[in-house]
Amino acid sequence: MRLRGDQKSPLLLTMQIVEQLKEWSAEVLEPSVFIVDIDYKPSGGKLLVMIDSDESLTIEQCRKLNKHLSNKLDELDFGDTPYKLEVSSPGIDKPLLLERQYPKHVGRELQITLKAKTELLGKLIAFANGVLTLHLKDKKKAYNAKEPVIKEIVLADIETSLVMVSFN
Repeated sequence: MRLRGDQKSPLLLTMQIVEQLKEWSAEVLEPSVFIVDIDYKPSGGKLLVMIDSDESLTIEQCRKLNKHLSNKLDELDFGDTPYKLEVSSPGIDKPLLLERQYPKHVGRELQITLKAKTELLGKLIAFANGVLTLHLKDKKKAYNAKEPVIKEIVLADIETSLVMVSFN
């Protein structure tokens, strides 16, 4: 597969490709599945489409979108620059990027860095209207402190938010 830029700037071409991929994705994605991010680096030849779901995302949903986008790109034949298309979930090492990703993580532990550079660790106990309610983890007693510390955080104040993996 190849992408052709013709006489367009790399940034303009990248923006056009991202918008086109969003349109094509909407043709086949179920309403509960959504695009989190699209990363296209012409110099690296990689086109990464990250999707998530309000429920559990399946490999079949990724495969279906990959096949659809691959067919559309082949039909359009961008041309000169080789690329590799990958459709996947963001993965546990990727931060939450969209408001829509938070509700399904209620009950899970999050590591949050605020724009003020403060770091917080706690369980997400609620999410509504762009506000997270976090039960902060006590350094000594974990979540069993006599008086739990509950903090509300406005989504706009968050720089990064990672879901912590628990193997318990």
